[in-house]
Amino acid sequence: MADPEATLTKLGVHTGPDASVLHAGGAGQPPLVGGEAVAPSSQPLPPHQCTICYESTSEYSALACGHKFCNECYSKYLCHKITDEGHECVFARCPEAKCPLVITDPLVRSLVVAGDQLAQYEKAQRLERSYVDDNPGLKWCVRPDCEHAVQAARGQLGVKCKCGQRFCFSCGQDDHKPCTCDELKRWQIKCKDDSETFNWLVTNTKACPKCGTSIEKNGGCNHMTCRKSDCKHEWCWVCMGPWKDHSGSYYACNKYDPEKEKATEAGKKKDSSRASLERYLHYYTRYTNHQNSLKLESEAKAKTEEKMKEMEKEGSKAWIDCQYLMEANEALHKCRYALQFTYVFAFYLPQSGNFRHHFEMQQTELERQTEELAEMMEKEVKEIDRQEVVHCFKMAEKRLTNLFELVDNRTDDGAGSSTDPL
Repeated sequence: MADPEATLTKLGVHTGPDASVLHAGGAGQPPLVGGEAVAPSSQPLPPHQCTICYESTSEYSALACGHKFCNECYSKYLCHKITDEGHECVFARCPEAKCPLVITDPLVRSLVVAGDQLAQYEKAQRLERSYVDDNPGLKWCVRPDCEHAVQAARGQLGVKCKCGQRFCFSCGQDDHKPCTCDELKRWQIKCKDDSETFNWLVTNTKACPKCGTSIEKNGGCNHMTCRKSDCKHEWCWVCMGPWKDHSGSYYACNKYDPEKEKATEAGKKKDSSRASLERYLHYYTRYTNHQNSLKLESEAKAKTEEKMKEMEKEGSKAWIDCQYLMEANEALHKCRYALQFTYVFAFYLPQSGNFRHHFEMQQTELERQTEELAEMMEKEVKEIDRQEVVHCFKMAEKRLTNLFELVDNRTDDGAGSSTDPL
């Protein structure tokens, strides 16, 4: 109210004279200058040098601000904005440096060829898009081809869209309960980072005493020869000394003192790296195992439907009576999905404390119940017992609920994170 013109300028709305140039009528049609069509008998637009490609042309466009750019450069600029910025493309501004004017719908339609990009722009313009984007309790589904929005209660993280996509309401990644967004981020960095490669090299290799090349021992003999073409140094794997100083009794090398080596800085680093690597691999292998099993069991949905059809053909059961198999398959998927992230959560738990003990007990029970259910689902149709399957998947769901409740009610003495650097 104090300065409406400044406010409109900040928002990208033009308030002065209209100096726009639009080719809204298409090829062969007179352009709109200042919002009015140029008379057919008039001279063509005067040539203008585009400040993007520096070519002079009469085929150019401009917003109300009057900053002119050739149609080809302007079209590419708009297409890049739509492709790169997604729904934020509706806030794209004039290509002129420091010009605050927002791109208008008529300009976009005159320069962007009808197709996927124009459809994407129209989708970004929708009122419901703005409503969801500005509402902290709503978020769009992360699935690229889904147009549904998901509502979550305050503090809720794991959500499931109507299309079946599960994701975290906070970070937008896959639903990763019970681990936090920060723990998942650190875990992903750890899995991709070269730090574990370094740990493996420290644990399984030794550097050549002469050239420093990392060498892995692939046999029982302690006589090592560096394979680097300009080195060829021969040395002892045990004591790292030159091989020429060793006699025939090299298998009892008197230069090697394990306690002495452990006392050195290199020995301590090696032991620490080995322990860190073994701990990481313990959780990583179980994380990837459930991840891979989840992929296989996602494909098993079709097999479950085949079994249901086979039961129906036998005549003893109707289709509705076989729905328990689909429920069991869904329960198996939920348990596998959660189990993979329980190992991320456990990796960053403190090494001691009552909570860790209780969590691992619940994790063990859930894993045991999940494996039992998986075995039942792989049986032949004639061997499947409805009562056993229903009892098993109900118990699995109960175990999963108990584990989540334990995490949600966590008030133990070890609320901190692991001492692992990553």
